[in-house]
Order: sequence, then C-alpha cells, then structure tokens
Amino acid sequence: MDPTVRRLEACRRGAIALVVVVALAFATLPVALAGASTPRAAGSACPVDALGPNDKVELTFWYVLTAENEAVLQGLIAQFEATHPNITVKLVNQTAYTDLFDKYTAGLSTGDLPDVAQFEETTLQQLVDSQSTVPIAACVKADKYPLQDFLPRATGYYTINGQLQGMPWVVSNPVVVFNKTAVVKAGIDPAKAPETFEQLRAYAQKVVDAGAAKTGVSLPIFPYVIEYLYAKSGLQYVNNSNGRKARATASVLASPGGQKVWTWWKSMVDDGLALNTGATQGGTDHLFAIANGNAAITIDASSVLGPAYGVLSTGQFPGVELSVWPLPALKPGGGVPVGDGSLWIPKATEPKKKAAAWELIKFLVDPDQIASLTVSSQGGYIPIRRSSLKDPALQALWAERPFLRVPYDQLAAGPDNATTQGSVIGAYQGVRNAVRDGFVRMLTQGQSPKASIKQAQQEATTAIQDYNSRVGAG
Repeated sequence: MDPTVRRLEACRRGAIALVVVVALAFATLPVALAGASTPRAAGSACPVDALGPNDKVELTFWYVLTAENEAVLQGLIAQFEATHPNITVKLVNQTAYTDLFDKYTAGLSTGDLPDVAQFEETTLQQLVDSQSTVPIAACVKADKYPLQDFLPRATGYYTINGQLQGMPWVVSNPVVVFNKTAVVKAGIDPAKAPETFEQLRAYAQKVVDAGAAKTGVSLPIFPYVIEYLYAKSGLQYVNNSNGRKARATASVLASPGGQKVWTWWKSMVDDGLALNTGATQGGTDHLFAIANGNAAITIDASSVLGPAYGVLSTGQFPGVELSVWPLPALKPGGGVPVGDGSLWIPKATEPKKKAAAWELIKFLVDPDQIASLTVSSQGGYIPIRRSSLKDPALQALWAERPFLRVPYDQLAAGPDNATTQGSVIGAYQGVRNAVRDGFVRMLTQGQSPKASIKQAQQEATTAIQDYNSRVGAG
C-alpha cells in the first residue's frame, strides 16, 4: 500500500467511525428496558471523594487517537500524573472505535474492562441500554462541577432525559474541504462558501467549465455525511424527535426534504459534476481525487484536516492548497451535531478508581487541554469549551488559517434543538448500513432516488425495531 494512503487511513481512525454491534454479544448485556431511552438510576452514583490522599491507583484508559493527537495525549497524561502523584494512567490504544466497542462488549462478560474509555457518539443508546456505565451527570452533581462553559450542543448530544451520560471530548463534524488553487482557477471566491446544495452545484459547474478539475466534487458514500446534511437542513433522521422525546422506533429518512438531498446527490453524479468515490468505510479516494486533480471539492470529517495537512507538508502535491467551508444545506443557516469521541466510566470500576477516573476526565476536558488537541489536529477537533478560545496557540492557528475555525463555528451556529443535537439510535450501524446500501443502489444500480430512499427507510426501521426488541424495549 502506498505510504501516503496508509498514513491517511491510520490517522482517519480517530475520525467519525462506525460501530459494529454483534447481536450475540448483546445477549450478554443486562438490558431489560421498557419504553423510552431512560437510564436507570440504580448504581449510578459517582463516589468523587473515594480516593484518599494516601491511596494509589492505576487507571486503564482505552482510547483511539493516533499520530500527532496521540503524542499530545501522552504529554497530557504525563502532566496529569505529575499533578496527581497518587494516580498513574495506563494508556491502551484500541486502534479504532469498532475495536474498542467490540472489546468493551466482550469485557462485560469476561471482566476485561477499562476504567476510562473513549467511545464514539453513535454508541450513546447502546451504552445506556447496557446499564454498564456511570452517568457523568452523577459525577457532575456529586462534585458540583459547572458545565456552563461547554457548548450546549456538545453536552446536549450526550444528554438523555436531562441526564448527561458521557463527557464530550474530541469532537468533530463534517465540513466541505476544497483545493483553493482549483477553486480560484474556476473564478470562485474562496471566501464565499456555498450555503445551499444548488450553490455548491453552481460552483461544481464552474470548476468543470474552467477545466480546474475533471469534476467539481468528489462524494464518498459515508453515511455520517448524509446524517449531517440532514441535520444542517433541519431534517430529522428518526421519529420521536430524533429519539430524544422517546426511544426511536422508526426511520424518517424519506421525508420530502430527505428526498431532495438524495435527488441532489444523484443529479450531481449523473451530470458529471460529482465523482462517486464509493462506499468503502475509511476510504481515501475522495481525498486523493482532490490531490490528483480529479475533483476540486469534497466532504469529510473535520478530523481529517490534521492528517491531510501532514501529507501535504511532505511536498507530494504542490498544486494543492486545502481550505474549508461549512456544509451546504437545503436552505441557508442551520447547525450540526457533534461527532467523534466522548469519555465514559464503567460501572464495574471500583470506587477509588471511579474517583480517579473523574479527576482524569476533568483534566482532559480542561480548557487548556481541549485547546491543545484542537491545535494538534489543525482545527479538526473542536474546542468545546468557550474559554478555550482564549488560548494563545489556538488564536495563532486561527489567525494564520481563519478557515480552520469553520468546524467550531458550524457547531456553535444555528438553533439547539432535537435536530442539531443529533439522533439517538440503538441500531446506529443498521441504520447507516441501510443508508449506504440505498446510495449504492441509487448510484450504481439505476434505482431512482425515490425508490432508494423508501427501501432504505424500511430497512433502517427494521434494524431499529429488531434492536429494540432484542433489548426488551420493542
């Protein structure tokens, strides 16, 4: 494999990823839930004072950061241990969110569990259903820990029925990434982002007409991208207010607005304005289309920015100057949910370690530490603390490359509601599979957008209902 591809794929493991849930594994979980996604209060206390001054503990921390971000984490842990001499931290890189979640699920039977874990946002409902974690709200309450400095949407995503379940940490969201060189060649002002799908289509047409690239946009079939296009357009993904008023029981993919999203995507490909780069999860063909002049614009998670700039720094693609726009939508405005990593404490962890784990979490989400990861990721990880914006290194980064502020502004913009908070789905992987398969049928098998989205909605609903039945909430 080309080393450039290998590096990008390795770094992308920290980006928005998919979680595979094995039905047999879930049979071992203590899930006897009924009704909505309400976590049970029993056993949820967080003993923040359990660690005495003479106690010494070692925490096991499972995480999935890579490259520069991993190096920053290692440095932060060294700082934490220096200021907390009675706590040591064993870092265990689980490579990818899927690996981490599968190992955690298995550990609920074997006892091989961490004391702190970095989970992807899509696992929220499943972790609540497992009843295996300490709601962070319990620690917040016990420690009188203030949350006002956090962006409301960051904590809002992980809040179910008023109770914060996991602590947001390394947060990202999809953005439009483009080659400024090609865009300028096409006569487009790079400072003017396309706010709507039709405006992005017009930009793509200019790129093609000017010969600035073979196609305007490279579009990977990444289901999470479609989720965020829905959210930015004010569209929900599942019923019951995106699973926030009550447990989601059905997909609402095929809404009139949703059909417009799918139709726009297909028309872009059919008209030669977009390049379909396939549905390989973690694939990088859409990025190399930018590097090789096959497209000028693409969409990806903001967490790809750090790895992408790392590759460009080698000088392999001298004609490429990356920049960033917010996501387009059906109409201007709107906002997006959080994506990526949050911090959780397993309930099985002994009281002293729970207290130590809470100290570690507080340290990692301190404004200075959050700013450090934003800088190391080239703006790919979003500062979720307002006070982080005062950090000199972060201010310098945004002053040098103002467009790297886009992921933050996109998360802070728009209303805070069930749409922008994001969907809560137990069968998240099943829903994403249904969307992926629907796009593949639409783009490669000649199925119409209307038929594709209708079938995808049916398959997604089946996955949701099968999951709910399996955990006793059908």
